[in-house]
Amino acid sequence: MIKVHGFAAERFMNMLSYRGVYLWDVGTDGAGVKMKVPLGNMDIVSMCAEKTGCRLEVQGYGGLPAKIRRFRGRQVLTAGILAFAVGLFFLSSFIWVIRVEGNERVAEADILSYCQELGLKPAAWKRGVDPEEITKEILVQFPDISWVSVGIKGTDVTIKIAETIEKAEVVDKETPCDVVATMDGVILKITAERGSPQVKAGDVVKKGDVLISSQVLIGLEGEEQHTEYVAAEGTVTAKVWQQLSAELPLTYEEKVYTGETKTNQIISFWGKDADFIQPSLDGKEADAEIIFQKDLALGDYKVPISIIKEQYNIYTVEKKSRTVEEAKAELAQTLREKTEQDLSQYGTIDKIDVHYQEYTDCVRAEGQAELIERIDEKQKAEKGRDAVDGTDRENDTDG
Repeated sequence: MIKVHGFAAERFMNMLSYRGVYLWDVGTDGAGVKMKVPLGNMDIVSMCAEKTGCRLEVQGYGGLPAKIRRFRGRQVLTAGILAFAVGLFFLSSFIWVIRVEGNERVAEADILSYCQELGLKPAAWKRGVDPEEITKEILVQFPDISWVSVGIKGTDVTIKIAETIEKAEVVDKETPCDVVATMDGVILKITAERGSPQVKAGDVVKKGDVLISSQVLIGLEGEEQHTEYVAAEGTVTAKVWQQLSAELPLTYEEKVYTGETKTNQIISFWGKDADFIQPSLDGKEADAEIIFQKDLALGDYKVPISIIKEQYNIYTVEKKSRTVEEAKAELAQTLREKTEQDLSQYGTIDKIDVHYQEYTDCVRAEGQAELIERIDEKQKAEKGRDAVDGTDRENDTDG
């Protein structure tokens, strides 16, 4: 970037153009003319300025060569830039992110796990991955996938899949089977879609008893009949009982948080915590709670280094007591919650009877819950069983 002073500035530029020197960004600047010229033509520029009687002033240098010259004497900075460039090129030779698109029934974790067995995983060398071979192996391994595309772009791999049409659920209506009881109870309702009902409302059954038999008698009454076996189907609802018990002390200890907190910074290396500055609790009791955790990673590749921030919530332990009535109320709530957790998706609670025993230091609850549950379950039929077994058992029950 030069500035030319003198009355022959136009002649100076014409002389440079005649000698093939490229000029650009030409403009006036006060009494002189500013312009840019190639650095390699400075000898010709100086000669033309001398011949035309112009005064030449160099105002600055630009372009890549000038920028490179700025790093002379800065070996550490230059080495850092080169190391960064080499490291960037080296890291770009590996796969860091793997995405799966288009899956609904096939779990993404299953696809990624199988790809890892084939060598496609985070931190894998790109040249060691054969997309066509992985595509073939995925199609063989997963029958629910009809089309696969494995594409590598930069350090990312995208696995696009198309799943097959979901097959309709096949219900086996040919193999003979009975519907049996899954637990003891009293029958409330039985609905038989196929097979011969062996019980009726009000019958008492035990676990394993046949509720709907696979044996069906074919033929008109009074004529010769024969037995056929079918896949019994139906629903059976019964009243069942569940025994309950729990105990609650009248005196107990409870944590009372003071509101005072202290924080702690931890760096974890390969599962081992480096706790350099652990806060002093001065003998106080506290609960540790992780409020921040950052796991370092390169794309999907997890580096075994984590930054963890913990918070200690300081508390004191106080002795408290509850009345007998409060203990009974808590026990009743506890037993109901436990009963609800044990219910199946079809079950409901009819009622819960609880009896309490009071002691000097605790209250004990014992009771029984009446539940309405489905107790039907299919079981492979035993051919040759006497078709009237259910009737005999029914008669015994009535007796």
